[in-house]
Amino acid sequence: MVEGLDAALWQLAQNARWFAGRSRGGTLERVELCDWLVHPSTGVGVRSAILDVTFRDGELERYHVPLVFRPTHEAVAPELVAVELDAEEYSIGELCDDPAAAGLLLPLLAAEAPGFQRWGDIPQNLSGRRFKGEQSNTSLFFGDALMCKVFRRLEDGPNVDVELHAALAGTGAVAEIYGAWRTGNTDLAIFTEALQDPTDGFDLATEHARGDAAFTTQAHDLGATLAQVHKTLARRLPTNSSDGASLSATFSRRFEKAAEEAPEILEYRDAIRSTWRALPDSLDTQRVHGDCHLGQVLLSQGEWRYVDFEGEPLKTLAERREPDSRWRDVAGMLRSFDYAAAAGDASRQWLTQCRTAFLDGYGRPNPDEQALLAAFEADKAVYEVIYERRNREHLVHVPINSLNRLAGETR
Repeated sequence: MVEGLDAALWQLAQNARWFAGRSRGGTLERVELCDWLVHPSTGVGVRSAILDVTFRDGELERYHVPLVFRPTHEAVAPELVAVELDAEEYSIGELCDDPAAAGLLLPLLAAEAPGFQRWGDIPQNLSGRRFKGEQSNTSLFFGDALMCKVFRRLEDGPNVDVELHAALAGTGAVAEIYGAWRTGNTDLAIFTEALQDPTDGFDLATEHARGDAAFTTQAHDLGATLAQVHKTLARRLPTNSSDGASLSATFSRRFEKAAEEAPEILEYRDAIRSTWRALPDSLDTQRVHGDCHLGQVLLSQGEWRYVDFEGEPLKTLAERREPDSRWRDVAGMLRSFDYAAAAGDASRQWLTQCRTAFLDGYGRPNPDEQALLAAFEADKAVYEVIYERRNREHLVHVPINSLNRLAGETR
């Protein structure tokens, strides 16, 4: 127990972008300090803190803060609290804010120290640079060679991002995995190839949309790369099947609940119901990306790489690991083209050409698959209506326009 550390960590969490409970009235229940990775007797100490946070609804969430301990006169990271160890006073800060201390993770990974699993040769003598554009996790870059994504919100069991990057190793469709860092059976971080000169897929699509500049080659390649992702996951991880009637019932429940908050979607009920009625009796399921859109792809040296395989953040780990229809991913990307077109004020022709090129690259759906795709797109658009009403009222027209298009196609 380090006096004052719990309060300092709780204050840090409440002001951090990675903390998902800022508006939910959370309470810090306990702080667990993991084993030393590097003991302070070497001159600098490294260990992780895990925060258990409970909320008014009884839900428990766990958050990860890697810590650095340095003699007070050598401190680099902003101090959270000071502590005396073996008659030496140490300043405790976030490891991610101390480049040299973060670099100590690489020799630990190279040596496969307890808690570290290595997939490839690890470069050495590199400091860790914190990426400032972080959101739900924190990224450290080690020169131009490696990136470490530090997971902030933790769940028991293998992280989906680690699991799927490992399954997709060698495909060229993702950044190559170099290692993982865990405590017990909980992943704390993933080490991957640092992509060279990456360009965000949504930014690139929007840039082309602004001038109605052709994006068909890029969209085709995006589809082909997603097809490679799906084929590899189906080959290397378990597959299953699901009942079309159950999926239809799920879509129906979600629509009716959404209509209570957004009654304007009721005029599309008949059109959306027609997509449910067309669903096949049985559908193939497999591991998928789970949160597929243009913001989850990067163009690096002319090649598309899919990133962030953690799935939808509101789903539990168990739900995100369940096999699903690959057409959910396809629908997510098609919906994202709608948003890029809206952001760039592109013509309807531009959007149609992007959608067509993407599906040509992915592989055109057969009639049963087309029914699935239409149903997933409709379901996603309904979800977007609610999201935009709550968060971005000026964008609610994007999913509404999609529902209008669907209604026209089904009449």
